[in-house]
Amino acid sequence: MYFCSMHQLLINYIQEQKLIAQGDKVLLAVSGGIDSVVMCHLFAQTTIAFAIAHCNFNLRGVESDGDEQFVKELAGQLQVPFFSKNCDTKGYAKEKKISIQMAARDLRFTWFEELCEKYEFAVYATAHHIDDAIETYFINQLRGTGIAGLHGLLPKNNKLIHPLLFATREDIVGYVEQNKLSFREDSSNKTIKYLRNGLRHRIMPVIEDLQAQYRSVLIQNMERFSAAESIYLQKIEEERHRICKTDGAFHLISITDLMALANATTYLFEFIKPYGFHFSQAQEIFESIEKGQSGAQFYSSTHLLLRDRENLIIQVILEKSAENVVLDSERGAIYHPLYLSWETLSKFTIEKEENIALLDFDKLQWPLTLRKWKQGDFFFPLGMKGKKLLSDFFIDLKMNQFEKENTWLLLSGTDIVWLIGYRIDHRFRISKETKKALRMEST
Repeated sequence: MYFCSMHQLLINYIQEQKLIAQGDKVLLAVSGGIDSVVMCHLFAQTTIAFAIAHCNFNLRGVESDGDEQFVKELAGQLQVPFFSKNCDTKGYAKEKKISIQMAARDLRFTWFEELCEKYEFAVYATAHHIDDAIETYFINQLRGTGIAGLHGLLPKNNKLIHPLLFATREDIVGYVEQNKLSFREDSSNKTIKYLRNGLRHRIMPVIEDLQAQYRSVLIQNMERFSAAESIYLQKIEEERHRICKTDGAFHLISITDLMALANATTYLFEFIKPYGFHFSQAQEIFESIEKGQSGAQFYSSTHLLLRDRENLIIQVILEKSAENVVLDSERGAIYHPLYLSWETLSKFTIEKEENIALLDFDKLQWPLTLRKWKQGDFFFPLGMKGKKLLSDFFIDLKMNQFEKENTWLLLSGTDIVWLIGYRIDHRFRISKETKKALRMEST
């Protein structure tokens, strides 16, 4: 690629993909890193009106503040409007019980949508390029996102656009070197503890050694996958309209019509996915239909599905029950009253996520029990040798009544093992003597 013509390639790509209409204003998401800096300089060479938005996620102390100041100065140099937002990313992640990465994504995209609405930006752009799209493709496959994950990053998804998907990382580095541009280096990009960085630094170099032209091959494949997905979704919607009906508060799926379809489990999953059900549940539901198990019930975090004689009936869960739930060591997951999965490991590493518990398997008394908390409950919080009443622990966390009422406990016998989503019991922690671990994860 000729670096001097990258701005023309940007214009060509925007026109080919119909990313920006004539007269539209664009909001550029700028971190200060090499990719977003190049995007800004390329847009500055066009006639497209744009502004810059920067999220300070407050995850790297003075480094994060330095990024914000750098982007502010960049906006001044380019003489374009600048927006910034300070985010309590860790607090949001804790509140929503999600990863830091997901919290950052939610916070920035919500803010971008608000800015678009308030200041009439037609679209907002991130600086993802071809290598990012390929990494996303592999991440999707490793996480099991289904057909939607095969196309990697789309050029446009509602108001989100990716105008640099015509360029590789090498193109961007070359442009920066030729034009002597300054940018900020995120120190977290060098660590391989994140999946994307592990792929970038360990896996992709191996693939390039095996196939030097892998980028063009994968991009062509992803374009084909995207077209195939459109055809797939069109067929899904046709069958959904024919087979699925709404009756007041109930959503009905005709069992007879469903079972007449080829690949019925896949159709079933697409029909129930909007209600929060997983593919593994679609398989379980399909098995119950084949076995004639009328009356069987299945739960997502928000909905209940009942296998009736003629229909699968879906309704919103109005109130979660508070009865005890027994967990068998042989079973791998439950979906009600909350989603909880578990597995036994002989090799393990400590994971510092509040929705993950790593416990010494041999200290547990099976079956385990899941129940709501009650007055008088106590446990030994990890890091403390003494016991603490849960009511006092809740006060320390400044939890409101709603949060308390929706807190679940995992018990071994009568001992609390895990205050789910918050803290495990010190007595069941992993130690040097641990031979086998139980890993549990909630969402």
